[in-house]
Amino acid sequence: MNAGNRKLKILHVTEASCAGVGGHMLDLAEGLKQRGCENHLIYSDRRLDTSFADRLAKFSGEQSLSVSMRRMPHWSDFHARNQIVRYIAKNGPFDIIHGHSTKAGGLTRLKQIARSAKVVYTPNGIFTMNPTNGAVVSMAARWIEKWLANRSAAIIAVSPEERDHMRNIGLPANQVHFIPNGLRAIAWPAKTQVRKVLGIADDVVTIGFLGRLASQKNPLLMIEAFSRLRSIGDERVRLLMVGDGPLQSKARKLADQHGVSDRIDWLGYRTAQQSMPAFDVFVMPSRYEGMPYVLMEAVSSGIPIVATRVGGASMSIDHGSNGYLVPTEDPAALADAIQKLVDQPSLRSEFSAAALKKSAEFAVEKMIERTHQLYCKLIPAAATNSPSIQRSHSHVG
Repeated sequence: MNAGNRKLKILHVTEASCAGVGGHMLDLAEGLKQRGCENHLIYSDRRLDTSFADRLAKFSGEQSLSVSMRRMPHWSDFHARNQIVRYIAKNGPFDIIHGHSTKAGGLTRLKQIARSAKVVYTPNGIFTMNPTNGAVVSMAARWIEKWLANRSAAIIAVSPEERDHMRNIGLPANQVHFIPNGLRAIAWPAKTQVRKVLGIADDVVTIGFLGRLASQKNPLLMIEAFSRLRSIGDERVRLLMVGDGPLQSKARKLADQHGVSDRIDWLGYRTAQQSMPAFDVFVMPSRYEGMPYVLMEAVSSGIPIVATRVGGASMSIDHGSNGYLVPTEDPAALADAIQKLVDQPSLRSEFSAAALKKSAEFAVEKMIERTHQLYCKLIPAAATNSPSIQRSHSHVG
């Protein structure tokens, strides 16, 4: 096999082997495998969810390794780095090493990791976008991202807001490439079926939150907004909190303080398929995002959305058509938008139809194709005679 026809050999690394980031990495690896690429996966078992584990078990023919990685900086990062180095030495060389999310993006760009490979980094919501970072943390995080950018062949932004932010903090414009996330087809179960499993009556109007109960996802704002609804005394209006995380105790206490605990179902971790069809309205009150998969999933399932105006939200929501966009940290605005949809079943139906129509914009094949093109741009030898490159010459920058 000559150099022009050889297949790309890619190592994907993530600490966030769960939710959107984990799904994104597996979507990409599965699509690249179909394009003839050889994929290797390194993932952490600390935040491993059942969806990622189940899909990984079915991802036959590719090699993988579990490496314990923590989300925040920790002394164990040295051990994780050494395990990655050993894996590369044993299974390399690789053409591309792709770090997914912040921790993997940091580890894969440390000295002596990449060797001859080109390193690609997809933050999926770069940490420097976090508005709760203090001045010192923000300055340090920006300096680190700029320093690591020198060790990157390409950095992928998944939304226009993330791309603009990256450029504004000084990441080289020629390294930043905009490739929106895509969503694979989902076989959604019937609404009545999911509600039966969850014990929700058909005549109940449900407001759904689905995400990690952590600062970024802002579940406390969800509770604040829910407590402000005019219909809060109506037993037919309920809030479904799907997810777990470090703020669960605070969220429950806040619900007690507002006297709304008896109107909230705390459902713990469940996948979108196991919960989202039960929602009449989906709410995402996040402080910051890259391009959240949960919004694409809500659009795909035809649910009216209320979301804060954060990265990627405007790509999933046409304000006033399939949902509402509101300012961050504004419980009154969030509550007002939710109330409109709770009060008007006909409006929910209109938004649902618009959402289903919009879902066609999020085909996962587009994300896979554009990422493959970027890889081939970085490794020109692999681009020669590549069927996908011959089919499309769309811009990936």
